[in-house]
Amino acid sequence: MKRNVSGVWLLMTVLALTAGTLTGCDDGEPNPPGNTDAGGTPTDAGDGLPDGGDGGDGGPVDPPADAGTDGGTDAGPPVAKAYVRFVNAYLGLKNNPSDKADAPWDPYKLDVYVGDTKLFPKPVEPGDEAVTAYHELELTPGESVQFVVRNAESALTDAPVVTSDAITLEEGERLTLVGVGNITYAGEDRMDKPQLLVLKESFDAVEAGKVRVRYVTADRVTGTNRNRRLANETGATPYTTAVEPYSADTTTGGVSIPAEPQRLAIIGSPNFTPSQSGKLFFSPPSGTLVAGSTWFAITTGDDRRTLQDEGEPALLLVPAGKEGTVRLKRDPLLYFFHAVNPATADDSPIRLQVLNGSQIIANNMRYGATPAIGDLPVTPTGTKLHFTPSGDNSVTVLADAATGPLEAGRRYLAVVSGTEGAQVRLTVVKDEFPPDAVPAPLVRLIQASTNAPAALDFGHFAPQADGVTRGAFIPVITSAEYGSVAGPSTGASFQPQVITPATGGSPYVYYGVRATVGGTVIERSVNGWALTTPNFVVLMGDWSTSLQFRALNVRINTWSPTAPEGYFSEQ
Repeated sequence: MKRNVSGVWLLMTVLALTAGTLTGCDDGEPNPPGNTDAGGTPTDAGDGLPDGGDGGDGGPVDPPADAGTDGGTDAGPPVAKAYVRFVNAYLGLKNNPSDKADAPWDPYKLDVYVGDTKLFPKPVEPGDEAVTAYHELELTPGESVQFVVRNAESALTDAPVVTSDAITLEEGERLTLVGVGNITYAGEDRMDKPQLLVLKESFDAVEAGKVRVRYVTADRVTGTNRNRRLANETGATPYTTAVEPYSADTTTGGVSIPAEPQRLAIIGSPNFTPSQSGKLFFSPPSGTLVAGSTWFAITTGDDRRTLQDEGEPALLLVPAGKEGTVRLKRDPLLYFFHAVNPATADDSPIRLQVLNGSQIIANNMRYGATPAIGDLPVTPTGTKLHFTPSGDNSVTVLADAATGPLEAGRRYLAVVSGTEGAQVRLTVVKDEFPPDAVPAPLVRLIQASTNAPAALDFGHFAPQADGVTRGAFIPVITSAEYGSVAGPSTGASFQPQVITPATGGSPYVYYGVRATVGGTVIERSVNGWALTTPNFVVLMGDWSTSLQFRALNVRINTWSPTAPEGYFSEQ
């Protein structure tokens, strides 16, 4: 290694002296030399895109002190210039040795070295800031190099996270380094141990009206016989053959896909969770994958993750030969909950399905049971859904039900409620419980009982002095109307006193409702398990005979419901 010169400053000087001015990104950043196949313009973080796209740290870096000429006559040995950038797509969180899906987002920050030289000015962490700008390397022609990834918080004497194989670079070549695998398992002989993929940007020519994409898998995978494929928006037409976990598609020239796709799908084996489709969907903003451009498409994150943060599944779109990146968050997930009462008390509730146009997006919804989870595209205005009995599109339970806006990376509870043939409606609420809060009993209430009194309060009862008998009612959420979402968007604290029976048995709490009917205050309670995490509480059933609730735990990927054993009563 002869000398390491960083930054756009030197690049612009070389271009001015040799090749004239090249056009690059819209933000004025030049492309590295030799950028004849990149095309397109990556979208940076300043666009306010609904997918949460973020640019790399592509700003200029001050040139080193020795970047100029010293007036001497010794030109020195010949050098070759190459360009390298780093994508931190590693998994693994600090203080999470058991790989919990809901551990706080606290990723490792990493540095990349060649020899003793650190390539990038600041440590790189996964997520929104995962992609660096290009760094210029000066090499002796034919010289091979190795890249070393180190934990930025460790000493240089500590073992590195990973060292790449040696690679020889030619003049003007561009490399994209992609870190894959789990940092926690550095040094272990595992499939998901950390690796560094060294990918030359050698895309084939792009056909008219097309885009070329090289797909890389960096999302969490465990076990054997698992793979990923990039596919069209329905997931019916794969663009790639199966790509092994933590690797790049072997088609080094990229695969050809239509420009400006409305959605992209990732097919996994086994299926991704949580959703009935079992696929990951992403909606690139218009103007991103323009005709003639070339990209790396990198799946990142953990599909088990229950917190809506940078650890969730995402698709990094990294343009070849251009600074910046677009980070697509997963398309919105809707948790469809069935709270439609049968037409008469003697009937059994029917099972429901949800259609978006002619496409079934959720099926086999059972009354009061675990939600059916569907994927929908990102939309700033919303879409309209159609509810029918499962397997029977000829009977309408609810038509043209509006969802409201749907954002990438977000999860929504969609409660269909009412009584068959009367007052059926859809209530959609976004999960806005704080992702960085420690697990805590927070609640929001969806009032789905059609005949409950207006302005109903939900809360709990304190025990009397004996520690067991029901005492005073303590409201937590007040004035809930049918079809409404009540309580603060980030949840109301719900911490009733837990009762431990003196004669043994399981601890419980008194859940309660209160309403005023004809001037009379009515209070009812039901015993149930204490909540320990954020929950949506759905109040459902008949006020007079079968009022009950389901608490949907948003810290479980399925949002499995907790239910009391009985109905609310005045006793």
